[in-house]
Amino acid sequence: MGGAGPVGGSGCEGRFEDRSEATAGLPVEIAFLARHGVAPSDLAMAARRAARYGTDPAREVFTLGLIDEEIFYRALAAELGLPFQAGTIALRPGGVHDAILRGGIAPVAAEAAGRFRFVLAPTGPALRRMLEAGPRDRGDIAVMSLRRFAEALREANGADLAKRAANLDEAGLARDSARTGASRGQRIAVGLGAAATATGSVLSPFETFFTIALLLGPVFLGLILLRLAATIEPPAPDLWRRYRWRTDDARLPVYSIAVPLHREETVLRQVLSALVALDYPPAKLDIRLLIEADDTGMRDALGQIALPAHIGVTIVPPGLPRTKPRALNLALLEARGSLFTIYDAEDIPDPQQLRMAAARFLQAPADLACLQARLVIDHADEGLLPALFALEYAGLFEVINPGLLRSGLPIMLGGTSNHFRTQALRAIGGWDAWNVTEDADLGLRLARAGYRMGDLRSETREEAPMTLQAWLKQRSRWIKGYLQTLVTHSRAPVTLFREAGWPAALAFLSLCLGTVVTALAYPAFAIAAFLAWRDGSLLVPTGALGSLTSTLAVTVWMFGTIALFLPPALGALRRGMPRLLLLLPLLPLYYGLVCIAAWMAVRDYHANRFTWNKTAHGLARRRAPPGRGRPVRDDAAIPAPPEPGAGRC
Repeated sequence: MGGAGPVGGSGCEGRFEDRSEATAGLPVEIAFLARHGVAPSDLAMAARRAARYGTDPAREVFTLGLIDEEIFYRALAAELGLPFQAGTIALRPGGVHDAILRGGIAPVAAEAAGRFRFVLAPTGPALRRMLEAGPRDRGDIAVMSLRRFAEALREANGADLAKRAANLDEAGLARDSARTGASRGQRIAVGLGAAATATGSVLSPFETFFTIALLLGPVFLGLILLRLAATIEPPAPDLWRRYRWRTDDARLPVYSIAVPLHREETVLRQVLSALVALDYPPAKLDIRLLIEADDTGMRDALGQIALPAHIGVTIVPPGLPRTKPRALNLALLEARGSLFTIYDAEDIPDPQQLRMAAARFLQAPADLACLQARLVIDHADEGLLPALFALEYAGLFEVINPGLLRSGLPIMLGGTSNHFRTQALRAIGGWDAWNVTEDADLGLRLARAGYRMGDLRSETREEAPMTLQAWLKQRSRWIKGYLQTLVTHSRAPVTLFREAGWPAALAFLSLCLGTVVTALAYPAFAIAAFLAWRDGSLLVPTGALGSLTSTLAVTVWMFGTIALFLPPALGALRRGMPRLLLLLPLLPLYYGLVCIAAWMAVRDYHANRFTWNKTAHGLARRRAPPGRGRPVRDDAAIPAPPEPGAGRC
């Protein structure tokens, strides 16, 4: 602990005078620690780092390991002449949760008031003000550690926090959400459409089929055109490595990272290693591991690990729905950073990803609210299913998403490695806690609010499902979420087009509706086209309706085939994985599995709309550990800055 001794210190008055001289010029937030056993030279080093990087001096003391949080607040209590509250204490519920957390002062509940009326856990400006004001010498105010203070505050306001995280507070209830399902008008429209289709199938089956094909044709064409247009867009240059850009640490903002963990003991140490490997000033990191209140396995596993000072555990209050976005809403409420990102339990992000995202945000206008990093399956050689998944991801994250974003169109975000401006996230109310594919919904919410999204040329390595059952459950959840998103945002179509604009709204309908309809109808239309081609009616139609349908079918078949194979093929080449090209002939069968998952999603939408199909992680055996992803050429490596010296403050 760098020479730290017992809290409160000991020795003669002359020694304290010497220490006072040694601490002259130190920030008031840490100078007092010299009187409680921390070496002044260590405090001076922390002060230099804080001045050089623009960080909080107290957090530099924590991240350097000079003193832990519990001992820091014990020393603060002794400095202020106040008692220290070591254990838990019941706080009075109410108030603005995030404001109380920042202010670091809360009243004690009446039933626990006994000796104390208030507890303190100041940080940042509040800590500075209290120390500058001098000793208090009051017996009715206690000091406690910030971690215990936050836990007590969540416990006191658990019911209100659960309601707010689930979008059941006043603001949440006023927004459109998947919670309410289809409107009356939507249900009537679907009912009439189903009745007309059933009647037509009995009375005029061929004409009905042709009519449905004509109605769905524009949806298919929209999705096909978007995929093809994305392949035409040239890839953006990698300016980050080409010009060896590196934003000075002093300019980097505080970054909040939310990591939802539910029954993830298998990959816990892997994700912690990946988080520790991030190339970002630790004192500017606010990493939150989100744990459900009843997940005793994760709590026990975390209790056996000494976490770094910038990584904390946040217990999500019990409540419904049991979804990832509900936990993320709590993290957003308490986030300290001006930038915010999410990593899943199995993620291994590029160590420089935060730095790259921060540099983009610093240079971009305020309407750029989100950057989507590229997700990569890093164990494609572990089986046919992971390899096909890797091929699909290569097409999506190397070709389709970057191409659409460069064209100024929105995308359906991936569920991880999205980087946000925290202010923009809060402005749109965070995530819809009732949507099981919250990322797709959030992308459209950002577009409707007037924000833009961008592509981030940084990879996050992920784990693909290893079994067919796990893959089907995951994919059916995604498609069920697309259904929820379609229902939510199509309740008021005129408002949707007015807010998002015609290009963004049409792109969303093509992507979301096109994905769902294509997945559901893929076998039926493929078989019908094959039979029509075999008997000659596809190329020699009869009647005006048949001619129109045949023309549309041939167009969809020709361009759809190109749109099916070209993006993943191009993506595999861009990713440097040419061996995946051998799997291209299997893509039609792979999308046949997507059809099965889509019909599972329709069933679940009606029977278990808000059930989250959890994907098990840690089953892959050929993943490279953190820091050993795709190699970067030596001439493209970005040098780290020198450590701050005394003359650079």
